[in-house]
Amino acid sequence: MKISSWILFSLSLLLLVFTIPSYRSHIFALNFVDEDDNIVIGNYVREGKKLYTDVFSQHQPSMFLASSAIQNILKTDNILMVVKRHREFMMLWSAIWVIVLVARFGFKGLFVSSGMELSKIVLLGNMFLAESIVIYPLLYVILFILSSYKIRYKFEIWTLGIIFWFLVYSLTPLWPLLGLIAFLLYINSEDKKRLVTAWISVGMLATFILFFRVDLYDYFLNALYINYKYYIPLTTPVGFWDSLFKAFFAPVLALFNSGSSSLLLLVKVLALSYLINIIFFITHKRYKTLILFIMLPGLASLRYIDPSNTLYGAFHMLPWLAVLVSLSLPIYYKSKLTNISIYILIFLASLNIARTQLFDLRDPATDFYVHYSPSVDIREAVKILGKTGSQTIWVEPVMYWPHWQTGVSSYSYMVNYYGWMDQTLPMKKSLETQLAQQLPTIVYLETTLGIGKYLDSYDRFYRDGKPTNIYLRKDVAQGLTNETQKELDYYRFEIN
Repeated sequence: MKISSWILFSLSLLLLVFTIPSYRSHIFALNFVDEDDNIVIGNYVREGKKLYTDVFSQHQPSMFLASSAIQNILKTDNILMVVKRHREFMMLWSAIWVIVLVARFGFKGLFVSSGMELSKIVLLGNMFLAESIVIYPLLYVILFILSSYKIRYKFEIWTLGIIFWFLVYSLTPLWPLLGLIAFLLYINSEDKKRLVTAWISVGMLATFILFFRVDLYDYFLNALYINYKYYIPLTTPVGFWDSLFKAFFAPVLALFNSGSSSLLLLVKVLALSYLINIIFFITHKRYKTLILFIMLPGLASLRYIDPSNTLYGAFHMLPWLAVLVSLSLPIYYKSKLTNISIYILIFLASLNIARTQLFDLRDPATDFYVHYSPSVDIREAVKILGKTGSQTIWVEPVMYWPHWQTGVSSYSYMVNYYGWMDQTLPMKKSLETQLAQQLPTIVYLETTLGIGKYLDSYDRFYRDGKPTNIYLRKDVAQGLTNETQKELDYYRFEIN
């Protein structure tokens, strides 16, 4: 190994030495329902339920299957450990990819890895989310394209195929971008036949493994038809053309954004470097590269997010940020002073996020109590009720932990019920038909979209004299034993 390679490897380890302990410190800093969704549905899959048939989701399946494997291997039986293990998995995942990117792409791999590791926390990039897990595989493909599509080792075509299909089955909004990537890799391949053979083989194997656990019809119905017919139109805050315009002009819009945040500062620095690259391609008449640089971030940002937002409001922006970091590398012009200045600015802007968001050491025990103790108590109450017989639970709109290893069955194939689902005719009719036949025994209710008119059939739980969101069907409540009530008293729950 060359001395320069040893230096890069040492710097990548240094990066991880600084970031991993900080991410461990933040391991319970926030709770997010999208992560809970992946874990709880993953547990249902682990228990033998069929994804999209027995459990609804409009998302791609890889996160649920990954969570199912994590929980099956590690045998977690409480909320603290299951969240901890999933976030530790994300640390390990990131660390492995940092080493891979540095080994394959050298300084470019180190630089983009540093930018993402230092800044991703502000977009929940440390959580077990599809948007988080795709960052580094996507960076690999983008850097491969920027490296003139040069195959460095014998099996890299297969590596690219594995990455491609992993991204396909991880995040639907990436599909337009992945279509462009597949086209680019094909037309620039020196051995098109081998590329097609490898990618089709990997795709067929991935699909075979996937649909061993997933029903094909229900996959297309839920993850594709309902997703595009109902979910996207009902949850997209802006019109298609407005969103498309903002997607392709996002770097320009960022420069004129009047918001104020450490993330926006980083995006502005990246946008500046990116636009300098764009100007270079125009002045040097490199129009093919110009089109590529316009299309890649545009297709990565079709679900446009204002970069002045952070955390829950902006995590969808993670793939776009990864693409922008890659395309902002100052590798196309000869001015060393300009190059060094841009590298320093990007690094400092990333470090500024880490300084305020990552390197502020926290107490995980306190964070867990603040963010998860209400869920722990609710889950324990449901778990106690689950001991009394064959119980079912219905949740509106969302609270995942009563579904997780409580011994209580989900009343419906829908484990949550958002407003957009109540406007989705097939789902609404399914619920109404089921409610007319038999009511769930336990209800967790924050809205009254679906089951509201049946609440007279339920008694409400109180805690410390205050009403909770948990309801129990009257006939079940009347049959509670003194022993069950004593267990509920321990968590200060009582029926009024």
